Amino acid sequence: MIIYILKKKLVGGLKKKLIFFIFFSFLFFSNISKSGQIFDYETEIFLNKLLFNIKAVNNYEKEIKVLIIKDSDPNAFVIPRNKLIISSGLLEQSPDYVSLLAVLAHEVGHLEYFHLEKRQESLDQFSKLNLMSNLALITGSILTNEPQVLGGTIANQANINNFYLSFSREQEREADLYSIKTLEKMNLSSESIKKFLQILEKNALIKGYNEDYQKFSTHPIFRERYEIIEYNSKNKIFDFDSSIQNEFNFIKAKFMGYNNNLNTDILENDHKIYYESINNSKLGNLKTSLKQINFLIGKFPQNKFLLETKGDILRSHGFVNESIRFYKIVLNEYPDNYYIKYKIFLDTNTDNFDLNKKINYFYNNINLIIQFPKNKYIINKFLEVAKNLEKIYWINFFNIINQTDNIKVEEYKEKLTNLSKETDEIKLKRIINKYKKL
Repeated sequence: MIIYILKKKLVGGLKKKLIFFIFFSFLFFSNISKSGQIFDYETEIFLNKLLFNIKAVNNYEKEIKVLIIKDSDPNAFVIPRNKLIISSGLLEQSPDYVSLLAVLAHEVGHLEYFHLEKRQESLDQFSKLNLMSNLALITGSILTNEPQVLGGTIANQANINNFYLSFSREQEREADLYSIKTLEKMNLSSESIKKFLQILEKNALIKGYNEDYQKFSTHPIFRERYEIIEYNSKNKIFDFDSSIQNEFNFIKAKFMGYNNNLNTDILENDHKIYYESINNSKLGNLKTSLKQINFLIGKFPQNKFLLETKGDILRSHGFVNESIRFYKIVLNEYPDNYYIKYKIFLDTNTDNFDLNKKINYFYNNINLIIQFPKNKYIINKFLEVAKNLEKIYWINFFNIINQTDNIKVEEYKEKLTNLSKETDEIKLKRIINKYKKL
């Protein structure tokens, strides 16, 4: 499901000849009552690369939208419209990219077998929560602890638990089998899953979820999970891509630095330096932080995301103009990185722009209104520029959007419809149609 909690669904069951294995934390292990969405382009690229490989070996052609939420517990789940949510805790605690891939494969299995559609009653209840409208936006920098970065109540734990537990054991077994077959097709070992299970079991016991408690779950208990893995393990040569693991380690270090994860023993060498660079920045040690990130940039010039992190470090200490220089370098390499565009847009001072430059600034960034719907920071910045340019219809549009919390849905849509009839601007009409559907 698409809501924020790495689903605990990967679990297997024992059944006569066929034994399925699964490997993830129980849904109720997580606490996402105050989770927020995290936007990080590097991580999204990495996750989509893993998903591409999963889909390729299984001939699954539908698009899957990945969302990341801030939640220290390792979780993942899918929701309607082929959306897959993973928690920051999953990225931080997965032993390697193989265990992460296995979790993603499990969720893809739920999508391919139409498990969401088969649980339509629960989905109807879930949709009433309107969770997506409550997600807090993280601006794209996972370094800057600004008011707009974190927050946003999503749902209470009871609603989350009821939704996830609606999946039957048989559905979980199907998803488990799908996952293990995916690993086999990709010649990947289940050893990393075993390590991951040990982490999850330790977390569960600390929280008081012993074996007796686990029996009430729709998933097999940990002891059965280990037996399932052993049963399905085969002696053969496995493929393990060290370059993919290196990418994952940098991402893990970044998330750990941002989320104050003190379990740095799992980080080594350059990845630990990366963590320390981010942590030193947050502690106010800018000089040390820049020294460390500059060392990594020199050692890994091909990793442009290190430059983005340097931009975030500078931005978090008030060096906005300097940060924009590094953001633009990354943007040249990744022109679809809207999170960088978001930060550049908000940080750009237009006071000294001439008319033409201000008009270009307005229209060149207009897609941000769609990329970050109803984002107050984006809307207010556009409203400011629109007033300066005396764009009456745009001003009316932004004023309507700013009223959404105070007017009824019918009135809101009626105002947008009337505005669309009044204006001749094609771009504004297109955006109005998008907002009427939100």
